[in-house]
Amino acid sequence: MKKILWSSLLCVGVFLQAGIFEEIEIMQKGADGYILGKALNDEQKEIREQKGVKSDNPHVGKFLANENLLIAYNTQNNRVLAINKRLNKVTQVQLQTLISNLIHDYDEPTAMAHDKMIYWIYNAKGEKLDGEDLKSFKQSLTNKNAEKTSLAEFMKKSTENNTTSDAPKSQFDPYLSIKLSSDTPIMEKKKPKEANLYLMFSSDKLITATTTQK
Repeated sequence: MKKILWSSLLCVGVFLQAGIFEEIEIMQKGADGYILGKALNDEQKEIREQKGVKSDNPHVGKFLANENLLIAYNTQNNRVLAINKRLNKVTQVQLQTLISNLIHDYDEPTAMAHDKMIYWIYNAKGEKLDGEDLKSFKQSLTNKNAEKTSLAEFMKKSTENNTTSDAPKSQFDPYLSIKLSSDTPIMEKKKPKEANLYLMFSSDKLITATTTQK
């Protein structure tokens, strides 16, 4: 009886986990043929076998799709958890063109931080959250040092609030984020330098579902 109950609970857990992956996959956010939440295809699996990277978590696998593209995936269902694309020695003109293209594809950013990071954040419906959503969430936190907390910490806090059954639900419930980060100021005009960039697609929901699985 206990064995049957455990098997039933395991099946429910797998079903719920698959649900969040499918919700993210529907949003169709990613790069170079890799989509968040979507399972690796046969060609991508072959690359994974050849270009595997060490991972500290048995539920999370990593591989280099190419020398500038790192993919993290769930080792149980082969679905993509995160996409990290590196762009080296980008000129200011190229950077501004990239940002224009991202805005064209994803609309105005949710937030910018320190003139070196730009975020696009989406909710469960695939709707982009705006700056007012973020501002309201900040004000809702009881942490007195909330204004000094990074955007990444805000998102983590919100995910924790919204995945804990006894915690009050927040309207700021990020499901997916796109982050562009630069090692030089993005809006530099006086003496622009070549920048090294990272474009990252990720979901704390997927990471949580993966790292907490049995």
